[in-house]
Amino acid sequence: MAGEALELVEFLKEKKLDDFANIILQSLKFGGTCLVREDLSAISDPKDVSMITEFFDTYRTEENGVPVGFNFLAAQPIVASIATKSNYFDLFWVLEKKLFIDDVKTGVTTFRDFLDKTQYTTTSIGAYEFIFGGANFISPGGWSENLRVLKRFKNLKPGQAMLDIGVGIGGGARQAASEFGLQVTGIDLSSNMISQALLKNHRDKDTRVKFLIGDAMKYDFPANSFDAVFSRDCVQHINDLQGLLGRIMKWLKPGGQVLITMYGRGHGPKTDLFKQYVSDRAYFLRSRDEVRQIASKVGYKEVLVEDMTYRFREILMAERARLVEQKIDFLRKFGQREYDSLISGWSAKIEFVAADLQNWNMLIATKPLDK
Repeated sequence: MAGEALELVEFLKEKKLDDFANIILQSLKFGGTCLVREDLSAISDPKDVSMITEFFDTYRTEENGVPVGFNFLAAQPIVASIATKSNYFDLFWVLEKKLFIDDVKTGVTTFRDFLDKTQYTTTSIGAYEFIFGGANFISPGGWSENLRVLKRFKNLKPGQAMLDIGVGIGGGARQAASEFGLQVTGIDLSSNMISQALLKNHRDKDTRVKFLIGDAMKYDFPANSFDAVFSRDCVQHINDLQGLLGRIMKWLKPGGQVLITMYGRGHGPKTDLFKQYVSDRAYFLRSRDEVRQIASKVGYKEVLVEDMTYRFREILMAERARLVEQKIDFLRKFGQREYDSLISGWSAKIEFVAADLQNWNMLIATKPLDK
């Protein structure tokens, strides 16, 4: 269904999109899939991408007395529009009709919705960019640390394909493309973050990088698609690490490498504050031994799980000090509430590291040649 005629943004603002969604759901069988297209290039506003994604992801209605809605699978630019018009804002959403019995009990909150309304609001993303040292990065150490981590791959070569899981606002993917000449696909479940990545790509017209909103535990890439798979500090949000590593194994070419940095669990006695911190962020923290065992069980070779906690503490200390030093500028941009939240959060993480509650680990592993 072509988006130009539907004007989804206006429908949403006028509260008419419910009618459109109902027509789709009434037309589909359970498990049936619909593609909805909308060209947002005339506006190029990231908020519109987020609004439409949120609507489809959380919309629920009743059919014969049971709750139904869309299982949101992905949203991404149309390749032909990029190739012919350099248009990165001509998007399509992939939706599947599904029963949602559990939502009656728990409330309509998908994990994407949780991320976009708690840790990764538009304001929070901007504040994270600030404390992490500049535009485009929302992971510890910013540009310089990400480049240092990327250099741990064995043999990155121009033209190779990389998948970046939890790509965020896209800084790491663009860095991999510019510094190593890679063709990078970035996937992230947060529509707030990917919409900003799309905006920057629409501005810069970098055909080496493409982004999609999606769950790496649902969205499936073809087997043997990537020379390298990269992920910075997002897999602690994923409960089934073994399942994720199995999917990555499928997507990697034989001999390809996976490199993941992640928050981990130390050996100190858990405090109530730490338990609340983990719960609030929906983290699943694992020890280095657990990560090593899981990767080996999946079938990876040359498995290395490296302790980077010493570096994590250095980065946290430097970022907190820089935030204090640049307090006036930060307050002008984001306000007192965000400032207090970051100071409190970074101070807590420094204490968690000191108490051996939280650590920072890096997994590097290789897909066997015979897989």
